[in-house]
Amino acid sequence: MKFFFFMMSLTALKCFAQTTNYTDVGVIVNLNSPVSMQIGSYFQQARNIPNQNMIYVSVPTTEVINDTEFNQLRTQIENYLVSQNLQESLNYLVTTKGVPLKRNSIDCVVNSGSGDCGSVDAELSLILGTNQNQIGQPSAFVNPYFNQNEHFSRAQYGIYLVTRLDGYSQDDVLHMIDGSGPLTVVNQQIANGVIDLVESYGMDTIYFMDSYVNPTYNNMLAENWNATTDVSPAVLTDQINVFSYFYVGHGPVDSIQMNYKWLPGSFSALSTCSSAETFDAQSNPNESFYIADLIKDGCTAAHGYVNCIYISQLFRADILVNRYLNPIAQYNLAESYYMADATLSYQSVIIGDPKASIVIDNDAGLSSMRTHSFRLYPNPSTGSFRIKGLEQLQGKASISITNSLGMHIFMDDEVFDNETYQLEESGVYFISILEDGQLVGTERLVKQ
Repeated sequence: MKFFFFMMSLTALKCFAQTTNYTDVGVIVNLNSPVSMQIGSYFQQARNIPNQNMIYVSVPTTEVINDTEFNQLRTQIENYLVSQNLQESLNYLVTTKGVPLKRNSIDCVVNSGSGDCGSVDAELSLILGTNQNQIGQPSAFVNPYFNQNEHFSRAQYGIYLVTRLDGYSQDDVLHMIDGSGPLTVVNQQIANGVIDLVESYGMDTIYFMDSYVNPTYNNMLAENWNATTDVSPAVLTDQINVFSYFYVGHGPVDSIQMNYKWLPGSFSALSTCSSAETFDAQSNPNESFYIADLIKDGCTAAHGYVNCIYISQLFRADILVNRYLNPIAQYNLAESYYMADATLSYQSVIIGDPKASIVIDNDAGLSSMRTHSFRLYPNPSTGSFRIKGLEQLQGKASISITNSLGMHIFMDDEVFDNETYQLEESGVYFISILEDGQLVGTERLVKQ
């Protein structure tokens, strides 16, 4: 008989929201990149984006461009927006894989990467606005939308919210688009948040904990979301039902296989130097841990930096979760990420559908096993329970037990029909069955 322990339960919450349209979203596609063309077309069809909002440019397909090439990109975008009278009607711009990622100006080259080496997306946020003279400056520009508490409009803030559809491969990006979007349903009771403090030394550890880790953890708990904080030297791996992941530390680590089971609509941030340095696997020979790895692993949104940044300007994941997980305000992904980022025209890259949002349904994800005739019995249980129906699986069956906080508390690499498990504490559990490591389904079980 197998034993494990239960912590505590959370109350359910449901919310509802209005239908979302994309008439104020412009998509930037590079005509010289077949991948950019494919992703742009796929996203347009998936989100019903008007043809007029598709912005086609002809620029190099390299991730890094110089001043001249950036100005050519900027001019083409600005000319199209003005010619189509879109400059004030669009609130969001979306770049696609194949559109350059970062600009290395003369200042950047002279100063060996410590000068003006900005993100293309972060620069484009200021085009055609009152602050466009800040584009290409060596220092960051203060984001006027930082830490706000209202829905965004370009008319009020004079900027665009720019996100990117990018990953190591075209398939990674298409899966990301499919796994997110407006009103993505999330089961709050099983969704798990992970906050990782890695590569931190001395007094900086206290600073990271006080300024980033603890506020993020507290804000998640305040909204009744599950959260796990890990301060071990290594990245926390092998988690299930992951809905959010935040990493903070001095620099990216190498060769990480996260092996997470991500929920639809999941989001993340790697608050460390150069975490969005590349989305080209061949440009990452050391297999550094980048946000592209999160997208490949199954996460559907991420924030990172194309270069290094001062610790005091790090992304505020505590603000992100406070906004994005707010069931009343219903902020979308771009709004939430920009409210958590203090700078523009600098190093930031935000991956994801700008209008992605969530809706909570605590019955979601609990009935998929029933199509396979799996059954937990007795349920409710007064102590022990068994699983029936595993003989239908062709591969090796394993079991993962999660409590109602989303904490992964037990796993058995091989489980058979009618094997007995013992619940020691009363409460709600979520029993996940995997076949050869792939999630088959999850059932809710109550111990009286």
